[in-house]
Amino acid sequence: MKRFLAGVAGGLLGAAVVFGAAFALGAFDGTIVEQTVVKGETVSYEAEGLTPQQIYDEHAEGVVEIVATLPAQYDMFGQSTGPRQGIGTGFVVSDDGYILTNSHVVSESGQLAVDVQVVFNQDGKGTTQVTGTIVGADDATDVALIKIDPSQAPELRVLPLGDSSKVAIGEQVVAIGNPLGLEFSLSSGIVSATDREIQSPDGSTIVNAIQTDTSINPGSSGGPLIDSAGNVIGINEQIASRSGGNDGIGFAVPINTAVQVMEQMKGGSFAQGGYGDQLGEAQPDPTEVW
Repeated sequence: MKRFLAGVAGGLLGAAVVFGAAFALGAFDGTIVEQTVVKGETVSYEAEGLTPQQIYDEHAEGVVEIVATLPAQYDMFGQSTGPRQGIGTGFVVSDDGYILTNSHVVSESGQLAVDVQVVFNQDGKGTTQVTGTIVGADDATDVALIKIDPSQAPELRVLPLGDSSKVAIGEQVVAIGNPLGLEFSLSSGIVSATDREIQSPDGSTIVNAIQTDTSINPGSSGGPLIDSAGNVIGINEQIASRSGGNDGIGFAVPINTAVQVMEQMKGGSFAQGGYGDQLGEAQPDPTEVW
């Protein structure tokens, strides 16, 4: 789209130059026309907020890869499929080791992962893997909270949390995650829409979701959607796709919802599915959850 608009702008600029020369030479009525030429001044545009590179440099070490081992399932003949591993993303929200992610990263059909490994990226110095404990996982809001022992991890980089109620359509955002297993990848885009309703893994409706054209793929789930001020405004959760891949329509659970669920989990009063049931009735949704 930008390329097309740039082409149009270039064409208009070229036309202005041609017409300006024609007036100066008196080419329209054969008379000499006096013309005052106003020279334009160079205008410098300075982007507001942080660049994607600055956000990545500042916050990438606070984003983690989550490798969850799910319990074995059994087919109709009673044969075990064996344990299965899935890869997702999470991000550090406190210096005492709490990490937010999606419920579907660490659970499936109400069954929690039997093992969770949290992988930290140390800015070119390799990675460190730490065992995590699931504090809570709510399929109704697709929010999960993991706890790790900070003494076993590198120095924790806590990501600042924003206010998802103030998100505006058109503002610049970035996503950091592990799409298709490509660790600690950065993608950028804009907020395409706000106040969307999306379907959670258990069929409940998540309200106030953020729609973005930032590239999100399998493995990105649970990663942060970050605004240009460097604040997390959502947890990347699912895409709408006819092809099964990224079509430029992604959705994030609003961080305000995630924080409310997290506080209940930390307080020990969280009931599985209890919070999300208050957010609305299940509705059909063409999205795929990653």
